[in-house]
Amino acid sequence: MNPPLATVDDYLAAAGSLDKALLPLGFLLAFCAQHQLLSQQFASQYAQQLSAVRLQEGPVSSLLAAHGAELHEEDFTPTGAAFVGQCLPCLAEDFAQTFGPDCYQIEDQWDNYQRLANVLVRRLLGAPKRTGQGGFFAGLVQRVKKLWG
Repeated sequence: MNPPLATVDDYLAAAGSLDKALLPLGFLLAFCAQHQLLSQQFASQYAQQLSAVRLQEGPVSSLLAAHGAELHEEDFTPTGAAFVGQCLPCLAEDFAQTFGPDCYQIEDQWDNYQRLANVLVRRLLGAPKRTGQGGFFAGLVQRVKKLWG
């Protein structure tokens, strides 16, 4: 196995405790699970935990904890490995910007995961495309005018 891409130890000093240090990488790993970015081998090895992730049951970071609190390149599909490589340098900053100065005091819950997932999905898919000048609403107004005019 290759050296880890990231471990919980990378976040331990800032988090102050192991359970809180699991949060950023745990949320990232859950996101990768939700977006089919995990390797087949990983998916087979952690089928039970992945079922809980898909159902959003239990702590978000439980998959990372079960995996030894480390992320390895071989845990991901090629697309997933590239995505994780892109996210890791800015994950701590994204986490802090999303949850504020007391970011490590948040609960390991799916509603908090969703807040970070909103940031991660933009990294994965890019910013939403604008629909012409004025956006969606302007296009809708034009369509209504045509119907009434």
